Amino acid sequence: MKRFKWPLQRLLDVTAQRELALRAELFTLSRDIARRRQAIVTRRAALRATLAELDRQRIEQRIPQQEVFMAAVATDERTIARLKKKLAEMESLRAEKTRQFMKVKASRQTLERLREEARRRHRKEMELEELKQLDESSQISYVRKVMAAHIRAAS
Repeated sequence: MKRFKWPLQRLLDVTAQRELALRAELFTLSRDIARRRQAIVTRRAALRATLAELDRQRIEQRIPQQEVFMAAVATDERTIARLKKKLAEMESLRAEKTRQFMKVKASRQTLERLREEARRRHRKEMELEELKQLDESSQISYVRKVMAAHIRAAS
């Protein structure tokens, strides 16, 4: 029986590798997005905690520290704004990577379906070929028996 060889197997292998690579990129990107979100939450929590601490102090102590706090808040807000901008960029990149991933995944699934169809056709062709060979051998066997009977009858 002839072995099944699919001409698009290499393309399927490469597509599967691309899918794995995109999946890994998406995982890394999602992890980085989560870290960035956590950094924003942590900075905001630190600001709130410092503000709450200032609120508990008496007014004479609070006023000088509040000026320093307000300068620090401005710096932290700029940092948070940069983090949010980077976060938005990363989320749009993740959306693009997700779109690519879904496209590659659909392509891989289509290729796998085509390969299975080709494998079924190959199996069917091989079964038909076997049947032909069995028919031929049974016909040859029958003709030999008939000829042997004729030869015996003629002698």
